[in-house]
Amino acid sequence: MSEVKTEEEQIEAFKNWWKKNGTSLVLAVAVGVGGYFGFQAWQNSQANHLAEASALYQNLTEAAADLDKEENQKTVRFIANQLAEDFDDTGYAMFSQLFVARIDAQAGNFDEAVSALSKVVEQSEDASFDAIANLRIARLQAEQEKYDAAIKTLALVTQSEFAAQVSELKGDILLAQGKRTEARTAYQSAADAMGADVQHPLLDIKLKDLVEG
Repeated sequence: MSEVKTEEEQIEAFKNWWKKNGTSLVLAVAVGVGGYFGFQAWQNSQANHLAEASALYQNLTEAAADLDKEENQKTVRFIANQLAEDFDDTGYAMFSQLFVARIDAQAGNFDEAVSALSKVVEQSEDASFDAIANLRIARLQAEQEKYDAAIKTLALVTQSEFAAQVSELKGDILLAQGKRTEARTAYQSAADAMGADVQHPLLDIKLKDLVEG
């Protein structure tokens, strides 16, 4: 009899507890479950977002394989613009600007190319990516004979893995300015950065052309 009473008391106690706490418990569980499925939905949304950006970028690179065709140039610009507008939170948007800059550079629109690359540098948080963009900017500035600006842009590239490219381009700029001795020093620095085991025939020719005496 006492066991039955104890069970009845337990049931009654649970009923009283549920009256006080049941609603909040249900809400807590709902929030927890909702949060989980909400997070899952967010993850799926992000995955789909990246997949769409990746597919667009793939189409862009296919068109960029032959930029001599005007139709392909238009395709690259169109997709790059779409990536910039709808997927600016992905790396694909930044990478696409490199192709836009290449199209502008080929057309001789150097200011537009520099502008596209400058946007890349502003938006990127990757040091290596910044270095690549700045190297291209420096080359374009050199093409425009903005030699001082090009040298300043090169100074922004400080990563050791780009030392050879920086020194060689600096040599090209100095040579264009008629500074042969300084150009040779820069070329030698580029050769040293590459190392003795690396073949660099074009750089060797540049050095030989500037042999003293």
